[in-house]
Amino acid sequence: MQKTKGGSVMKIGCVIMASGMARRFGSNKLLHNFHGEPMMVRILRSTAETTMQHRLVVTRHPEVEAICQTEGVPCLLHDLPLRSDTVRLGVEKLLSTDSELDGIMFAASDQPCLTAASIQNLCDAFAQNPDYIYRLCWNGTMGNPVIFPKSTFDALLNLPEGKGGGAVIKAHPEMVRAISAQDEKELIDCDTPEILQSLL
Repeated sequence: MQKTKGGSVMKIGCVIMASGMARRFGSNKLLHNFHGEPMMVRILRSTAETTMQHRLVVTRHPEVEAICQTEGVPCLLHDLPLRSDTVRLGVEKLLSTDSELDGIMFAASDQPCLTAASIQNLCDAFAQNPDYIYRLCWNGTMGNPVIFPKSTFDALLNLPEGKGGGAVIKAHPEMVRAISAQDEKELIDCDTPEILQSLL
């Protein structure tokens, strides 16, 4: 359990976004080999090593669902087209599992260098003051994952069509707090085969 300075329990859930079509990559990048295992496995392993209470993968891909089953991670398979659909489905499912969540982290599934230590640092910062939005960053450049507080859940459930959590961040820049990653590679998205090769 994540705890505040006062010792109270802080509940954080995690939506792992895995619904992208990887058009720039040319195929499903989450299935590509990264140091001996599918890239998708990396985010499942790194989030498993933190104090978050709940995890949920939201995906359009049956192959990703099969990986989640092997790793024992809950997965929601859907066929809706928009990023806002993925966010809404994830929030709805997590809140139906635990209506008392204090925060929800959104993590991309195509950042294979992301470490459990950086994810935990986000959780620790949120636990100290859960009124803010916490983003992983490197040298001032903001990235993912992001933790959203309870006060933003309604906005996440009612995003503009096709938009993601960035719409909430744009509407409330005063709420954003940056937490540094351990290494700049952690924030890199594998959008192309060339980027994947550079990380390998």
